[in-house]
Amino acid sequence: MKITPYQRLRAMLDGNAKDLDRVPNFNILMFFAAFYINKPFGQFCTDYRILVEGNLSCVEKFDIDILSTLSDPVRETADFGTELEYPEDELPHPKKVLLPNIEDVENLQLFDPLKSKRILDRIRAIELFKKEKNNEYPILGWVEGPLAEASDLRGINESLVDIIDDENEELFHLLLKKCTQEAIWCAKAQIEAGAHIIGVGDAAASLISRDLYRNIVAPYEKQIADAIKNAGGIARLHICGDINHILEDIVNVGFDIIDIDWMVDMKRAVEIFDGTGSIINGNVDPVAVVFNGSTSDVRNAVHKCMKDSNGKACISAGCEIPKFTPHENLIAFAQALYDKF
Repeated sequence: MKITPYQRLRAMLDGNAKDLDRVPNFNILMFFAAFYINKPFGQFCTDYRILVEGNLSCVEKFDIDILSTLSDPVRETADFGTELEYPEDELPHPKKVLLPNIEDVENLQLFDPLKSKRILDRIRAIELFKKEKNNEYPILGWVEGPLAEASDLRGINESLVDIIDDENEELFHLLLKKCTQEAIWCAKAQIEAGAHIIGVGDAAASLISRDLYRNIVAPYEKQIADAIKNAGGIARLHICGDINHILEDIVNVGFDIIDIDWMVDMKRAVEIFDGTGSIINGNVDPVAVVFNGSTSDVRNAVHKCMKDSNGKACISAGCEIPKFTPHENLIAFAQALYDKF
């Protein structure tokens, strides 16, 4: 009987990976998916039909096991009221930050995901994925994590000052609380629309110390993870960059899937999370290997991840697949997952 991508994921989460044909291929496609169907990235970000078309075309061509709604990190930022620019082939970005002063957080209003613009577009993508593929593929919804969203609303430099500023501690926690509550509402709306997994992107968390992560950010991330799981979803944490210093604290946050970037030690990460009910996903270098490497480089890197994880991790590049990645490299990536050791 043919194993579906969703069944591969469930087997991994249930600890039955040894019976699979291969571990899941969880590569993230954004710019690459838009380029593959010859559509401007600005349209990919703003029209769910183009996002769905790009992802459906790519998962079938490149044997990928997940349907993603990822496009850019400022969907919630826009729906909070930030004015964005939408370049044709670059990431959308704020024209100016919504909260130039930390005191402005007191007037920040939460929004209804079902009456929003950009989160509702993501929900529509989930609904269309569900219609097209039902439960054959896991569908990945997404929200921004508390520190990432605070950074989008305040500016990354300002938020990194806020987090250590004792004078404004109460206001910064109010901002994190609002970002967390909005993330929970958006996550639940996506699960109700048919998302199996909710990714939580909190890239800014890689830039802070272990103490700041453990004491300030992790408790808010845990609220989001708990809410996703209580709503029937699978919770996935994505923090780009070097998170070796906070891996042991992430264990206590309670996500089902933890993405690790290429600079994180795969073997150590798998050892830390083994037996916790969480699984690792990663961590081939997306630029040096997947984009710039040969097909042999790609296969060797995938094989190393498979060996280091002992079949206990989903495999992907550490972050998004670059736009101009050679097609033969993505094909080699998928083929390498079928190799046995």
